[in-house]
Amino acid sequence: MPNRSPHEVKAGDILADDVFNLDARLLFPAGTKLNEKKIEILMMWGVESVNVEGLADSAESIPVKNPSNIAKQDAELQIQKRFKLVKSSHPVVVAVREIAVLESAKSSDHPLPQS
Repeated sequence: MPNRSPHEVKAGDILADDVFNLDARLLFPAGTKLNEKKIEILMMWGVESVNVEGLADSAESIPVKNPSNIAKQDAELQIQKRFKLVKSSHPVVVAVREIAVLESAKSSDHPLPQS
């Protein structure tokens, strides 16, 4: 299992890739040794999975690419236009907006083949 949920990692595991929050801010660089506090931070920021060193050679390995910062910035602009009439700072609205940005960024980094 190359990628693990923050609920599955343990203190002492080392991150194989940089980990970003939904605002594309770096939470932890690759090579960071996790401890209980850092694992809590991953969970608090809603990080779905992290790549831990020593697992890349697994037969079950499936590479997961984080969206580039450029894709995240483009997605942020697109989502701001879509949410321009929503002025709420309610936590649910903020969370939906952040998820929309991340999903839009992921899809722009991996364009669908045109038919």
